[in-house]
Amino acid sequence: MLRDRNIHRQFITILYLSISLILIGGCSGSSNPDGRENVSGIITLNGKPLTGMSGILFSPIEEGSDGLGQGQINAGKYALTGANAVKPGKYVVRITSSIDFDKKTGKPADNTIQFGSEVPVDVVPAEFNRESKIEFEVVANKDNVFNYDIKTNYVPVMPANPKTKEEIEL
Repeated sequence: MLRDRNIHRQFITILYLSISLILIGGCSGSSNPDGRENVSGIITLNGKPLTGMSGILFSPIEEGSDGLGQGQINAGKYALTGANAVKPGKYVVRITSSIDFDKKTGKPADNTIQFGSEVPVDVVPAEFNRESKIEFEVVANKDNVFNYDIKTNYVPVMPANPKTKEEIEL
């Protein structure tokens, strides 16, 4: 009987140690197991925080890389973490932002606009998104911060014969 208690005690001790080692090992690993690095920063437009429906995209320069990272910009700030983080390497950075125009008035929309008459218009010119040449290198085990001030005289205007959000085919 004493022998059975000792075996039982040893079993419980080994079980607790095993569980503890598994938990400690699991917690000490990287929060980004596939090698992604967090990237954060502040994006401004002519010195003011970028607002509207805004986003940032890090597109790998190297062919075949799967390190794409993207996220929303809120009040000029963004943070790409976890699955949205970016693998180390060189990237082209694309910044987008749009506001809604009222199709009826041709002016920027406000919160009283009728649903269905909003027309999304880019606030950021193509040279900072579709045609971007802005580069940034994400480095492993480093505090990767990408801040950028978009300097432009571009003024968004509603296009002639615009389509509303409802009319745009997805």
